[in-house]
Amino acid sequence: MTRYAAILCLALGLGGTTGAAGCAARAVGATTGDEILKVRVETVLASAADVNADAITVDTSRGVVTLTGQVASGTEQQSVGAIVRAIPGVEDVQFSLTIAPPAQGAPP
Repeated sequence: MTRYAAILCLALGLGGTTGAAGCAARAVGATTGDEILKVRVETVLASAADVNADAITVDTSRGVVTLTGQVASGTEQQSVGAIVRAIPGVEDVQFSLTIAPPAQGAPP
């Protein structure tokens, strides 16, 4: 671990009793865990029949899932929230979704 990374770990309070090695393991685990969680959320949303997953972008950071994009209704937003909250590893869900009903003549 570089000196800069060790100082950053200490500044962020990540050193704990395991020192720099524990900090590095947690930092790597957080990134890997977030990437896995993001794929898990995207996969579950894509398989949900009542959600247009193509219109939603998923970001994760330390178990917090941020959803950005558009949904067709408040009901779809509530459905997305319930689905995502039920996924193991999700600590919180932040919404940055706009409600934009489908254009007239567009498939539901």
